[in-house]
Amino acid sequence: MARLKAKYKSFMNVAEEHGFISPLVHVGQFKEECELLLPKSVMDFTTKEEFSVENLAKELDVDEATVKELEEVCSPSSLVCPREGEVLVWDDANCIPKDTGLITLSHRRKNLVEKVLKPSKKSRLLHCKYTEMDCALLARTHGIPAKDDKDQVTCPEIVITVSVSFPRDERRYKACCSDIYVLGSQKLTELRDKIPCVLDHQPLGNFTENPDLPRDICLKDICTSSFFCFENTFFNDLRNPSSVDLSKDIIEWAKTNETAVPDNAQVASMDECTFNDLRIRLGCPYVFLHQGDCEHQIHFKDIRLFNGTDCQSRSAYPITVSKAHLKGQTCKVCNFHQATWYTRYDSLADTDPAFFCEFCFKLLHYDKSGNKLGEFTAFPYIPAFALNY
Repeated sequence: MARLKAKYKSFMNVAEEHGFISPLVHVGQFKEECELLLPKSVMDFTTKEEFSVENLAKELDVDEATVKELEEVCSPSSLVCPREGEVLVWDDANCIPKDTGLITLSHRRKNLVEKVLKPSKKSRLLHCKYTEMDCALLARTHGIPAKDDKDQVTCPEIVITVSVSFPRDERRYKACCSDIYVLGSQKLTELRDKIPCVLDHQPLGNFTENPDLPRDICLKDICTSSFFCFENTFFNDLRNPSSVDLSKDIIEWAKTNETAVPDNAQVASMDECTFNDLRIRLGCPYVFLHQGDCEHQIHFKDIRLFNGTDCQSRSAYPITVSKAHLKGQTCKVCNFHQATWYTRYDSLADTDPAFFCEFCFKLLHYDKSGNKLGEFTAFPYIPAFALNY
């Protein structure tokens, strides 16, 4: 046990020295220090000051001529290249000169040539292990006004970027599922309710015998127990009276199996703690566990002050700003429609599991009277891209 703890401590020290993770940060203390350093006028965005060269020159402590020069140099029009208007098709390899001497452009030209020679080749973007920027989701966070005065985010406020991974799966190449903005004054339960997972939305019922059963009850309604683990503290979700303390069994198991669980491990309620109460490390992997053994990695990517371009409506947070671009499963029979069912141990299919659309599933597995044909176990298929982000 002592050897494992020493190894863990050494790993954390090396990660911090190389900048992979940040030192320990108390979110509430970070907010207090920002209040001491910055005047209230800077942090209050309810009263907006109109832009003028005079005001900007005063803010930057320079003369107005310098501000006008900066405005010309930093103008979006200065980003336009001379030949930009002549190029009509940006995916044409002939638009890129061969002798630029730039490695990025040479690789871009090579990829475009291969794309023409092998049209069936998939885009490299789909195989990127990082989360691609979703401009539509990011734009949704800007310019959302508050519904009323009570819904207005009160300044000063902290905005934390939380990265949520897919459930642990060795075959999955993407590490991140979505990035979420949360406010420092929000409770941990609000983030828990926002985390997308197909297992939470899996309907309950014997759909094998009757595929038309209602889907109003999901696993999330029955198995409500879950917890976050941040810096040696387990935060349990005990809002439902039927919820159990999952951390208790984990701590007891770890003590008897020589697992590196700290001696000072604490237990708290998720509903009684806000993000301002947390002590976290940016970049350090933490854990969210639900549905018994469905484990997600949680990373805190950024912590900053709320600003005027953020969503002003408090009720909109937590708000998703990016998500992984995923493809759904197509039907095994028609190979055209998106799958809505999957089967296990199916005597009518040559793969396990097998995916089917609504029409093909019923046509293949049931007769005209609705009687089951063959041996199989059927489940509704919930694709990850269809979740409410």
